[in-house]
Amino acid sequence: MYNSCLAIFLTYGVFFTKVTSEFQVSQFWTSLVFAVFAILYSVSSLGMGFLTDAFGASKTILLGGLLMSIGLVLSTFAPSIIILILTYGVIAGSGTGSMWLPTSFSVFEKFEPSKIREVTGLVSAGTAFGSLFFAPLEAYLISEYSWRVAFFVLGITVFVLTLSASFASRKRAKGESMSDNAETESKSNLRRVDLTGAFRRIRNSTGFWSLYLYYMMGNAFSRTMVMVFLVPFLQERGFSVFLGSVALGLIGGGSMIGRLFTRFEMISEEQIAALSFLLQGFSAIILFYSSNFVAIYLASFVFGLGYGGYIPQFALIIRKRYGLALYGGIFGILLTSFGIGAFFGPVLGAITLSISGSYTVIFFLAFLWSVAIGLHQLVSFYQSAKKKTDL
Repeated sequence: MYNSCLAIFLTYGVFFTKVTSEFQVSQFWTSLVFAVFAILYSVSSLGMGFLTDAFGASKTILLGGLLMSIGLVLSTFAPSIIILILTYGVIAGSGTGSMWLPTSFSVFEKFEPSKIREVTGLVSAGTAFGSLFFAPLEAYLISEYSWRVAFFVLGITVFVLTLSASFASRKRAKGESMSDNAETESKSNLRRVDLTGAFRRIRNSTGFWSLYLYYMMGNAFSRTMVMVFLVPFLQERGFSVFLGSVALGLIGGGSMIGRLFTRFEMISEEQIAALSFLLQGFSAIILFYSSNFVAIYLASFVFGLGYGGYIPQFALIIRKRYGLALYGGIFGILLTSFGIGAFFGPVLGAITLSISGSYTVIFFLAFLWSVAIGLHQLVSFYQSAKKKTDL
């Protein structure tokens, strides 16, 4: 449930038209609110990763959740787009690194190795559930009240979920035990924040920087462009803000199902991620060319399947390749790629939209990058497997 709060930011597109209209600014400025959040998400992920290594998941979640709550509540009172960038983008964004990274760390600590893939998929599904739940809720609150009331309700919701998640991460359930060597590694990590160990570990790792590119361009750049501009795109086609939010919700619903791909242990995490990127890419272009409710909603659901399929694989791959000792720092470095991709994606989308008045470039870039990443990951995996076989 705490992971679902990340969807509050990923469904920013629901607010897009209303914020642009009230502040009477260009689409560039409205997209900049999300872009600044994306940068702060990167900074936050890196910092929260080191804090997780040093102090554990519970305290990290509490700190990050409080920042998100405060930022969202303050956004209610923003008198200008600049202040909204500060409250939503900077303050709330500074806490968002406390989702997914600390919760995945908690899973690795708590559960036996045989359960980790399945449980990681289930916990990561929180973000997907958030899109399914928060998008219609936000649309309802905006339509019936205002976008300011929506931000206030979201801030209080994050606060409640923060307290419960912090408590749940602090206490292990009866009968659960840490995975192999996790307890020893975790106790060791609590003694210090290793600011250099994570960088040294991945500095010359070609495999890590490939993952970095996949996450930046396949996930952050391609996915966020579609999700940020999907509701405005559908509104242009005659959808109401609520009907447009249903498409976002269906992305969340598809993503929840996609997380279950982690249970297919007959294929590797790398293969699942690659196939999921391909699914996301082709559904993006189908979504753009769809002309009726059924086709648009179906393509949205399939887009979510792809997005949900690759997200948990990154945490599992990092753990598999680099272990738990420096997991927070290494995964935090990986997540900084999100800020880069999610900053340039919406900003570039807004610029092309302002110049051409068309969403064509947005959806075609999402298609091309997703497919390119999927194909590259598949080729890299099979080349690596062949080398191991030859050895």
